[in-house]
Amino acid sequence: MGEKKYRPLRSKITFTIIIVVILSLLGMGAVFLINTNRVSKTLINSNKQMSQTSRSMSSESMEKLTRIRLQEVAEDKAELADRMFYEFERAVGVVASAVQKLYEEPEKFPEREIALPDPANDGKLAVQVLYASDTDPEDGDIIRETHLLGNLQELLYAINLNDESIASNYFASESGIMVQADFISGKKFDAQGNLMPLDAKERPWYVGAKESGVVYLTPVTRDLHTPQLAVMCGVPVYCDGVFKGVAGAGMYLDLLSRMIEHVDLGDKGNICIVNDLGRILFSNLKTGSFSVEEGTTDLRLSANDELRSLVNEALSGKEGVKQLLLDGAQCYAAYAPMKTVGWSVFVVLAKDEVDAPTIALQNDLDRIAAASEEEADGRARSAILLILSVIAAALCVAIVVSLILSNRIVRPIRQLTDEVGRVKGEDLDFKWETNTGDETQLLAEAFQSLTGRMKTYVSDIEKITAEKERIGTELELATRIQADMLPGVFPAFPDRKDFDIFASMTPAKEVGGDFYDFFLLDENHLALVIADVSGKGVPAALFMMVSMILIRNEVKNGLSPANVLRRINDQICSGNREDMFVTVWLGILDLATGKLTAANAGHEYPTLKQPDGSFELIKDPHGFVIGGLPDEYYTEYEWQLQPGAKIFVYTDGVPEAGESRSALYGTDRMMEALRAAENESPQKILEAVDASVRKYVGNAPQFDDVTMLCVEYKGQETDSRE
Repeated sequence: MGEKKYRPLRSKITFTIIIVVILSLLGMGAVFLINTNRVSKTLINSNKQMSQTSRSMSSESMEKLTRIRLQEVAEDKAELADRMFYEFERAVGVVASAVQKLYEEPEKFPEREIALPDPANDGKLAVQVLYASDTDPEDGDIIRETHLLGNLQELLYAINLNDESIASNYFASESGIMVQADFISGKKFDAQGNLMPLDAKERPWYVGAKESGVVYLTPVTRDLHTPQLAVMCGVPVYCDGVFKGVAGAGMYLDLLSRMIEHVDLGDKGNICIVNDLGRILFSNLKTGSFSVEEGTTDLRLSANDELRSLVNEALSGKEGVKQLLLDGAQCYAAYAPMKTVGWSVFVVLAKDEVDAPTIALQNDLDRIAAASEEEADGRARSAILLILSVIAAALCVAIVVSLILSNRIVRPIRQLTDEVGRVKGEDLDFKWETNTGDETQLLAEAFQSLTGRMKTYVSDIEKITAEKERIGTELELATRIQADMLPGVFPAFPDRKDFDIFASMTPAKEVGGDFYDFFLLDENHLALVIADVSGKGVPAALFMMVSMILIRNEVKNGLSPANVLRRINDQICSGNREDMFVTVWLGILDLATGKLTAANAGHEYPTLKQPDGSFELIKDPHGFVIGGLPDEYYTEYEWQLQPGAKIFVYTDGVPEAGESRSALYGTDRMMEALRAAENESPQKILEAVDASVRKYVGNAPQFDDVTMLCVEYKGQETDSRE
């Protein structure tokens, strides 16, 4: 392709002046007169046609648009309201499913206590247990069933907490036990402060669910303790065909009320909800057929035939828009069903409200048409005068054209200067749409190419920055997820007096490979775990989570420490393509006898302090690391702890702290810190060791994850529950 050629500016000016002078004299008069006459006639005809068309179509179009809009509002509000009831029923169904699983497999769940109502919790969300008047809370079967149902506490609490429309949710057993989450603990006591029994089996939601055998919604009633309208839902629970009780919840309807009140349909537009009995529940109307109070009128029995037919059709589950006479005025009424509860949403708008814009539009069009005709006549007269002026103007054409063409030559250059001046800061958009065909065009194209490359460079920088921010955000989320995996609430078992425990994990990077874990296998056995995954960062964190879950699952299966390590070693080795490994110390403490059974898979030596001695480093039997070799066997050992004994376990991040110094922190310094704080609580002991490590390391960066766990065995004689 050859180089693009451009004409010199001088030749362009000369050629343009000659053409303009010739054409201006020949064509100006004829073109001007023809176009003026054509525009005048077109304008008059268009206005007349528009006025006639609008008169015939505006009313029909406005009515059609109104019907569509009203139906959309009705369907939208019905869907929102129906969704609330669907979620309400679904929440109760979740509780029912959880209860059924408890009854079907009770051996898989621990026994958990539930507190009785406490007046101090009044106004706060709390989970408590209540009993029927004919139920003996001291009966052994009742106690075991209550402890089994104690596993529902977190679920009931979460459901109530996450749905502001739910007043309370609960499960009532056929044996007379009721586990309930609500905000009114203080209202469960009589005037003398005595806890009142709760005979749930007499409540409508219980009776209805039991008799029907399916999900049951009660009619709308006033709440027992507040003036709000409410609906109760019950779901029966069966185990092997045997009726066990009813899961239920109560829902306030104030959200529906606010939704209706905040819909704006103008001065003559209204919306309401009608229940399955034909009665108004909520309405933003002040007067009229749809403004009656709940419980006073059944609209299906209205003297207005059209209204009665409309309500019956709506409550049969249909939707649509109809025109009818309400309170002496023609209205449009749209309706849509709430399928979950069999109610319906009605939207009503007066017809004169719809017709008003059409009438105003027609009047405006008439005025516009008259003004347009008058203006067209004036323009025709002006055209004649203008033609006469053309002859005089032709004498000045040469001079004027020269000035205009000179300006046309300068204007692209000025335009280019202005566009270049706008390119500054973050605004790199350079637009050049004028094709001058000369040197100005070459310069504009070159600058446009330059700004395009600059924008590409800036865009690449922004993408790189955004990617770094995304990675940072994901690492921050991973840090929180890892922290949430570890027990982090202390005191961990505030109701236990026979032991005290504390642990901490400080990762070297955003996420780490160390982890600790502790949990009660039953009332008298406490599992203790501390581990260190090879490597750091995200891969180590993922491997850590897998290892932690496997250990917890195998321990809960009732295996001994050595068998747990053997099982998880085989599982990890079977799919360990990256050749990662984890060191683990695992112990199970019998809280009744003080006997500790433990096994070590390549982890650091534990430390032990008996009540009559100091902390000592115990060189226990070591097995190979988990994930190193398949079919490994691990040796178990036992310690007999006396009341007051303490165990401190850790990862290599403690003795190997101070990587940048000439000497590491070391085990000896760790033992000195332990012995200096050996009479303190587990939390104080960990704080003392951490402070000692930080003092030694100084400002040096942390090289490895630092994880510690300390447990003090206090013995059964100090347990207040005895």
